[in-house]
Amino acid sequence: MNRTLLCSAIEGLVSKCGYNFQLSDKAYYPTTVCRYPVAFMSQPKFKSLEGRKHGRITYSTSLILAKNGAKMNSEERNATLATMEEQAMNIFVELSQNEHVAVVENLTIVAHGDIDEHGAISIEAQAQVTTIF
Repeated sequence: MNRTLLCSAIEGLVSKCGYNFQLSDKAYYPTTVCRYPVAFMSQPKFKSLEGRKHGRITYSTSLILAKNGAKMNSEERNATLATMEEQAMNIFVELSQNEHVAVVENLTIVAHGDIDEHGAISIEAQAQVTTIF
């Protein structure tokens, strides 16, 4: 149940930022783009469990935000990457305020170059998310 709540919460936050959300294996990212901007999320990886009936589950999460950058010059690409980085930070800050989330830790954000043949630019945000049950 926690995995479902976590994915649903991230989907809502990503959609609020204007991204088309897709939950799929990382290997399928370049082939599943329907429209930009898009947010790809891998299935959260179970890391640890504390408690039996009440406790915490920690997941490792990965979220990729991508926009079409084929016609952007370098200044536009840098500005877009900066905006996307800020959006990713805000998504995880808002996620930490969800009633089912105890804490978001170890957030890292890395800018990537092209992820597909269409010239999309992307950033990847990874974090440890501890949920409450």
